[in-house]
Amino acid sequence: MHLKTKISLLLFSSLFILFTAVFWNTIVDLRKSSAVSAQGQALSAAKVIEAGLTAHMISGSMNQRDEFLKQISSLDTMKRLWVVRSPKVSRQYGQGPFSQDPQDGLDKSVLISGEAVAESRGGIFEDAIVRLSIPYKATAGEKIDCLSCHDVKVGDTLGVISLEMQTNDLKALNYRNIIITVIILVLLFALMAYFLHTKVLIYFDRFDAMGKCVRAVEEGDYHARISEELSSDKDTASLNRLVEKFQILLETMRENLSGLIRLDNSTDPLVALSEGSARLSEINHFAQTLQKDANTQEVYKHIASHFSEKFEIDDINIITYNTISQESVIAYQTKQIMCDASSGCRAARTTELVDSSQTNGICPKMITPNEHYICFPYAITPASTLVVSIVSDKKNLLNSVRYGKHIVNETMQGIRENIAYHQMSEDIKSLERVDPLSGLFNHSYLNEQIFVIVKESRRTAIPYGVLVINVDNFKAINEVYGNKVGDETIKLIGRTLLDSLRESDLIARFFGDEFVILLYDCNPTHVADVGEKVRSIFANKKLKSHAGGLIITVSVGTAIFPQQHKNLEECVHYARLAMKEAKSEGGNLRVKFHTRLLEK
Repeated sequence: MHLKTKISLLLFSSLFILFTAVFWNTIVDLRKSSAVSAQGQALSAAKVIEAGLTAHMISGSMNQRDEFLKQISSLDTMKRLWVVRSPKVSRQYGQGPFSQDPQDGLDKSVLISGEAVAESRGGIFEDAIVRLSIPYKATAGEKIDCLSCHDVKVGDTLGVISLEMQTNDLKALNYRNIIITVIILVLLFALMAYFLHTKVLIYFDRFDAMGKCVRAVEEGDYHARISEELSSDKDTASLNRLVEKFQILLETMRENLSGLIRLDNSTDPLVALSEGSARLSEINHFAQTLQKDANTQEVYKHIASHFSEKFEIDDINIITYNTISQESVIAYQTKQIMCDASSGCRAARTTELVDSSQTNGICPKMITPNEHYICFPYAITPASTLVVSIVSDKKNLLNSVRYGKHIVNETMQGIRENIAYHQMSEDIKSLERVDPLSGLFNHSYLNEQIFVIVKESRRTAIPYGVLVINVDNFKAINEVYGNKVGDETIKLIGRTLLDSLRESDLIARFFGDEFVILLYDCNPTHVADVGEKVRSIFANKKLKSHAGGLIITVSVGTAIFPQQHKNLEECVHYARLAMKEAKSEGGNLRVKFHTRLLEK
């Protein structure tokens, strides 16, 4: 039941009860006053009759009593009149010429009690009658001395004067007053009902509409409005404007946030925005954490830890893919990785999500077929793609990942710039330490690593083999064939050395056509073998870009650190002396350092 209906029923019921009570009280008062007035008239008439009878007795004209009573009875309002003689008077004087016995119980009760009795009767469509019986009592005084004639005592009842009077005029007056009262009450009720309906209850319509609007907004319906016929009031119009502003604000925020994160459309928009803002704040906080990381390894570790905590899966790997060279690298692994991603990653190559639940064996690079996985590829830069690989041996554990794919996407979108920043920073550092022509480390980086190796050797004593390589007749190649052929020669040297040596070996272009190789953890025999291997490779190498194929040979000098000197720079110098010795003997030779070279 609406508030207005409840209030209306309460108010109109209260008014009805109030006016009914007033009406009933008025009728009762009118009837009571009418009865009192009628009984007063009858009592007055009875007293007049009593006085007349007394006068007749005093004057000795009681024989005229009946005429007197007849004249009184002929009055318009007098219906019947009679006199009753008490038993004491009847015993003293007899019954008299006329019957003066009590006519009903009322006469008898007055004779016995000596008290006047009055009653009113008559229905709506009957005459209104007042019946009155008063006692005539004995008195003893100078003027009236009843004891002189009657054998009674003072106060004894000598008889009863009874009469019946019509009071239709009072009844008519009573009805008229009742009708007037009814009309007044009806008019008042109508006026009050009109006032309540037009001036009071309209506010309950507004309150009810405002309540519905507020409840609808509370439940998430921000399209709710108060109808036009009820919004003319300032308060309701203000509420409509407020809800409209709130709706526009929420829609604007939803539109802005929906481009960044997925919002739940099934819940209250305000709740969805609140959850979305919290999610965005979480991503922003995570991005700030990555921004403070020292390198990409820390970044990848934090990404794996973040998703591991989010989905409660502890096997998350990061794979990077160079879109130019099409090379895949396992950049970070939580456990021993169960796929051969380094030989090619399907997710990175296709830039599409790879889910083991789609088709069994969808990724041919997975070594263990019983593993379940979801791989998310993300383009970080035009040249770099990063793959987040989530793996589990339990299929149901990945359901939360499938359901929360948007969480992974939103997070990666939010931290993409941070990843790109660290990757580009490392690329810049790499460019700073790499020779652009040969693709090998440059002189500066070699000096940095020499410092690090010397510092660590004091603790580890790990031996390094040192090779210094120089291209034979390189100056003549530039002069005869031009600088372009010379550059191609340097590129060929770089590619060949990278393909021929271990990843743990450091290869640098020292300057010009001279190269330095530091062989990690090797003995003199291994140094000699590698030096000879490098020489022999180039002895059979031809520069294909030159017509007819230009044969390139190199001279190689070798030394051992720290056996031959505790200073690695000095060992490089020793290897250079050995290389010069090879060149002086005609080139295309490998020469190991000997102390006798210091004497030249």
